[in-house]
Amino acid sequence: MVCIGNHERDFPNSGAYYNGTDSNGECGVPYEKRFPMPTPAQDQPWFGFDFGSVHFVLMSTEHRYDNGSAQLQYLDDHLSTVDRSKTPWLIFAGHRPMYIDSINWVEPDGDQPVAIQLRSTVEPLLKKYQVDVAFWGHHHSYQRSCPVFDRVCTEGGTVHIVVGTGGQSLSQNLEPIKPKWLDFYDIQHWGFSRFTANATTLVFEYVRDDDGQVHDSIVLTK
Repeated sequence: MVCIGNHERDFPNSGAYYNGTDSNGECGVPYEKRFPMPTPAQDQPWFGFDFGSVHFVLMSTEHRYDNGSAQLQYLDDHLSTVDRSKTPWLIFAGHRPMYIDSINWVEPDGDQPVAIQLRSTVEPLLKKYQVDVAFWGHHHSYQRSCPVFDRVCTEGGTVHIVVGTGGQSLSQNLEPIKPKWLDFYDIQHWGFSRFTANATTLVFEYVRDDDGQVHDSIVLTK
C-alpha cells in the first residue's frame, strides 16, 4: 500500500493543497494508475485497511485537510468505525510530518508551517481515536517522538516516526536545541523501518543500511 506525497501530486492550479512544482505536471495521474488504492474517489487518495491485528489509515498531506474539507471529514468518519477488538493497533500515516525537528519555516509549505496545521486539524483525531503510531516521510531523516499530544510527552499519546532515510541526500536542517518531544534521531545514515504486531504487543525497529543493525526500537503493549 502506498501514500501520496509532493513529488507525485503537487503542481500549480491542479487542485493540490500546495502550489509547488514537484510532480512536474504529473498531478497524481501516473500514481493513481500504477498504484490503485481503495480510495473513496479519483484524486481522493485517503483510505484505510486491516492487516492482521493492525488497522492502517493513510491521509494525503497534498490535498486539503483543513476544517470543512472532505478529507478531514472522511478521516473522522473512518476512524470512528475501527473495531479495536478486531484490530487493537491503530496506525496512521501521511507524507509531510506532523512532528518534525527542522528549521524550515518557509510559508506555506515548509516543514514547520505544515506541521502546525496538521497538529491543528488532524492531531485532535489522533487523540480522539487513540492512534498508537503515526508514520511520516518527506524530511530526509529518521526521527522518533515520545508518545505525544500538542508537543507534550504524555501517557496515551501517539508515537510519531519520520522515516525519510530511503536513499536521497539526508536533511541536516535540525534545530539547534532538540525539541523535548524528540526521543531519537539520525541524520547521518540511510536506513529503513520494520515492525511486527500481535494482539498485545507491537515491536518497531529502525535498521541502518551501513551495518544492517537495529539502532532504535520501541515496544508498545496493550
